[in-house]
Parts: sequence; structure tokens; C-alpha cells
Amino acid sequence: MEKCQQLKKEYPDTWVNTHISENPHEIRGVLDLHPDCDDYLAVYEKYDLVGPKFSGGHGVWLSDDEFKRIHDKDASVTFCPHSNLFLGSGLFRLGKAKDPAQKVRLSFGTDMGGGNRFGMLQVLDGAYKVGMINNTILDGSIDPSRMATAESERNKLSAYRAFYSITLGGAEGLFIDDKVGSFEVGKEADFVALDWTQGPAGADWHSQLIADGGDPVTVDDAANMLFGIMIVGDERAVDQTWVMGEKAYQKAAEVEPTFAAV
Repeated sequence: MEKCQQLKKEYPDTWVNTHISENPHEIRGVLDLHPDCDDYLAVYEKYDLVGPKFSGGHGVWLSDDEFKRIHDKDASVTFCPHSNLFLGSGLFRLGKAKDPAQKVRLSFGTDMGGGNRFGMLQVLDGAYKVGMINNTILDGSIDPSRMATAESERNKLSAYRAFYSITLGGAEGLFIDDKVGSFEVGKEADFVALDWTQGPAGADWHSQLIADGGDPVTVDDAANMLFGIMIVGDERAVDQTWVMGEKAYQKAAEVEPTFAAV
């Protein structure tokens, strides 16, 4: 940790990407090693690592005060829903992270070391489900004393907020939004083109239920299209991949099978 502190001091633009508050066992172990700290974030603060370009992976058990300090220091958190679900670590408080009074920078990740999904579309599927569970926990139906309507609603991940979170939102969380994340002139043209008719069985049929089977023409049409991709989509929906303005991948056209009579 002292060497990390030294490196960050010598090279202030260095990114710091680490774990934080993934599960209670981890938190107890870290605080046993640093008894002078009151919480997990304080360990990184002790070594002057928390600030812009600091990203703490998971953050499932961050306290309200830790969220506030992350906001105050303009640091970020990386939400890894499938890893948290697969390992049983807990449910990330998306609604708390997006509290308008102390919103934190947020990126979404796969954490394939502990998760079971590679693609960001599948990450959105997991993030949506985590948010809906937390919405139910906070909506007052279980324990009226815990009712927090505003935070409950913020746990719901709409299609537009979801795709923002894995594009410009993620870039902002990593402090690279000057380079990628949107189609603003002058940025690096790194993006994928998605085909909302492709995916698992039934995707093409479902796409015909949107905009009378044509291209989306309204904001609601586009939201429904994006929601379908994020809930059931996978790598089969990727039609093209572009890197620095050059097409790096083009999905091959499907060829209808032919059969010979025997």
C-alpha cells in the first residue's frame, strides 16, 4: 500500500483500480489489518489513493458515509452484478449511488474472476434484476419503517440509463470521457452496432412487436427495443464492431441450410 501511495504521488494521473466492500468477510479482514481505520474506504484514504481516477470494484457494503466521501473526492465505483450474485456477496445499492445530492461516478463491469458472464449486455440484465430487488426491499411493502420512495425508484434501471451506464457513464467513471463514450466530434470512434432482431430464439419474433415490426420511430419505441436487447441480448446481437473509426468485425450473413432428398 505504501508503494502504491508512492507511485500515485510520483504519477498523479495513474489510475487506481481495486476492490472495496465486496462482502462482510473481506471487510472484517481488511479492518483487522488496519485497526486504525473505521471503514474500508478509510484504508485507501490513509494512503492518499482516493480521488479522481480511483475506482473501487463492487462496493456492495459501502456505508452512506463512504458513499458521501467517494462523491466528495470525485472517485468512482464499479458495479459488477453477476459477480455479486454468483458469489452471494450482496446487492449493490444503485439507488444510493445515484442519489442526486451526492451522486458518485459509476461504471459497470463483468468481473469475470468471480462472475459468469462476459458481455456488457448481460451485465445490464443482472444490474436490472439487482435494482428491482432493491426496489422491492425499499418500497415499504416488507418493512414500512424502511420506506425510501426516491431511492427505491432510483434502483430501477431504465433502458436509457442502462445504455448510458455502459457508454458515456462508464467513460466518465474512468475519466476517459474526453476520448470515448459518445459520438461527439473529436472522440475516438470505438463502438458496436447492435441488431435488435438477433439473439436467442424468439428475439426476431419479439422485435416484430415493436413499432409494428419496423424501425423505432418514437422515444418509447427505442426504449422498448433497447430494453429487449439488454434483458435477453448477447453477443449474437453484435452486428459490427468499430475501433478508432475502422470496422474490425462484421457479422457474417446467415445462410439458409439446404437439404438434399435421399
